[in-house]
Amino acid sequence: MLPRPRRELSPPPQTPIAAPHPDVADARRPAPRPARRNHIGTISLGIAILGAIACRAALALGATPAPWLILLSAAFEAALVGGLADWFAVTALFRHPLGLPIPHTAIIPARRQKIVEGIVSMFEDEWLSPEVIGARLDRFAPSTVVVDWLRDRTHVQRLGEPVRDLLRAVARMLTEPELVEFLDRTLQDQLRELPIDPAAGRWLAQVVESDSAQTAFESVALSLANLAERPRTSAQLYWWLDRGARTLRAEGKRLVPLLLRRKIVQRKIVEAACGYASAELRSAAEDREHPLRTLVLNAVRGYASRVAAGDAEAIAQATHLRQAVVESLESTPIVRDLLTQLRSRLEQDLGESDNYLAELIDRQLRSGIVDLLEDAERRDSFDRWVRRTAQDLLRRHHHQIGLTVRENLEALETDALVAQIEDRVGADLQFIRLNGAVVGGLIGLLLAALRLAAG
Repeated sequence: MLPRPRRELSPPPQTPIAAPHPDVADARRPAPRPARRNHIGTISLGIAILGAIACRAALALGATPAPWLILLSAAFEAALVGGLADWFAVTALFRHPLGLPIPHTAIIPARRQKIVEGIVSMFEDEWLSPEVIGARLDRFAPSTVVVDWLRDRTHVQRLGEPVRDLLRAVARMLTEPELVEFLDRTLQDQLRELPIDPAAGRWLAQVVESDSAQTAFESVALSLANLAERPRTSAQLYWWLDRGARTLRAEGKRLVPLLLRRKIVQRKIVEAACGYASAELRSAAEDREHPLRTLVLNAVRGYASRVAAGDAEAIAQATHLRQAVVESLESTPIVRDLLTQLRSRLEQDLGESDNYLAELIDRQLRSGIVDLLEDAERRDSFDRWVRRTAQDLLRRHHHQIGLTVRENLEALETDALVAQIEDRVGADLQFIRLNGAVVGGLIGLLLAALRLAAG
């Protein structure tokens, strides 16, 4: 048997709080009373009173009372007694009859604490005892419930929301200075440790001969062509021409600076340079036999062959190039910008429940969990884990059931508690009063009949 926490006869003192829990606050409000109340008990008592008065009046006025009138009078009088007795008994449960402080009346308000403890004990030790809940858990198959629940798309979206919230929280870490510094240092370390040896040359030669090299050249050529067509590139070329003209003029040249400073000459040079570069780069990106493509790939191929053959000069050039790149590379702003853009995009996509990233998360959650639970052994293992975890939580926190019941009952004012009980059993109590009047009347009728029979 699972250990049960000791229950005190009175609730422990509660620390006052500013706002009660919603459940407790709701419990303090009395339950709404039904629109129509059953008054059959009052009606039966009224009939008994009127019948008794009428029969007594008829007996008082009659010279010789008829036997049936005697029997009817006795029946109504006994019904009046029975109805009044049951009215007193029913009323005494909830309040003092007629407001008189008669002993052993207003039982529920007077015995409130004992009733609360009895209800708490009934829930905690009988209805929701560890044994009862444990037996129910043994018949419960969590895996079946999970799989059925995941078949609904809206449920999967609800499950994916906390995952997306977690990923958004992780995305916000991408721009932290510590992470930027870590990635910057890692990038530089990887560049410094990049091996320059014959094996690297052979790898470079294989890359040049593969289709990926052609694709890479096409991407670079198109990127450079787009760069040549940008207005910013033209503006930069204008600035270079102006600076070159000033430099030549400072050196004592006259004719060339004069030509370079003319706007029409600058425009022709810039348009020709950008247009030619863009056209040639796009042509090289489209034509695999283009001279520019052939020249670049042959140059890389020849250099890779020299490195693969162990050419000391080629290896030294690659080593110096790597060192120069590492020393001159200002990677921190680049890394920071990339991480900022990545964070912004992740937060935007993860914040929308209908984009491709959210759908990917939902799909992976649904398929991953369903596929996992399709296997019988894994399903049984999952069910055992859920039951074991639930049993452990039940063992540790079973007393919370009693505390919850007690807190809600203690939060109710006495009048509200009485009103809730009376509203739920009031109809049955009215019929108890009816039964008291009827049974009392029948007994009175029987006793009167026996007296008449005995003479």
